[in-house]
Amino acid sequence: MGFVKVGPRGGQSPFSALRSERDGRESDAKPVDGSNLELRLVTAQRLGLVAGAKPTRTWKPRKVWVARDGIFPKNRKCLSDHAPYESSLEAIAHLYLSVDIRIKAYACQPHTLRYWMPNAEGGQDQHEYTPDFVAMTDDGRLLVIDAKANRFATHHKWIRREPFIRASYHRDFGADLLVWTERDLKAEQRLSNARALYRHRFEPHDKSAELEARRLLAAYGRSTIGQLCDELVRSAAHTRSEAYSAILRLALTGEFSLDERTRYCRNTAVSFRSSSA
Repeated sequence: MGFVKVGPRGGQSPFSALRSERDGRESDAKPVDGSNLELRLVTAQRLGLVAGAKPTRTWKPRKVWVARDGIFPKNRKCLSDHAPYESSLEAIAHLYLSVDIRIKAYACQPHTLRYWMPNAEGGQDQHEYTPDFVAMTDDGRLLVIDAKANRFATHHKWIRREPFIRASYHRDFGADLLVWTERDLKAEQRLSNARALYRHRFEPHDKSAELEARRLLAAYGRSTIGQLCDELVRSAAHTRSEAYSAILRLALTGEFSLDERTRYCRNTAVSFRSSSA
């Protein structure tokens, strides 16, 4: 699938709109001069996607008492100097951005868009919009992401504003606006799998389990989590916990591909990503 204009609905992946150019499918969006990496990076900087990016959003009156805010644990993809969230949905969006291998980097609330809307007098009024995230994919596409409760995403004020925000991002930055609601972000089994990957993100001092997992999968071609764990425990004297962590870390780095159709378990199919397409 190529890019779509809105966030997916009905329990699809929030990233079902993403597909790298190497998949050989056309994109609905037109990245800013896809052949010019330097120009894309400049555009990303204009959107605030830079190292040490600071959130630009300010608290609105009467919002503090309803916000469920916090700081998401720092990860290597997040360019912000800290990773705030203002709702449980934003926290889950952080999770997806940090574990999806198609995301190269992202920043939190890194810029404020100024856009125009027609008014009742026939003129134009300037408005401001601060997205929750700006992200760049591994093939250079720019995404502007809003994690929004469905009751706000279907509110008449947002429905009126959204087309003008979307058009401004597409025209001025070549970026796509994605709106993720709780139906996208909390859908299972995807959320449980993302949490499992995130728990195993830390690199161990001893990487022998990962080396052995690669060797075994190369010998089998395809396997399952359970089979690889059994073989690692039997042949390399690793604990089952070490074996499972090694498999999930290799999936998190993009080497292994795990079957996402069910919650990760012993029967989950495993293959090298290059052979799973």
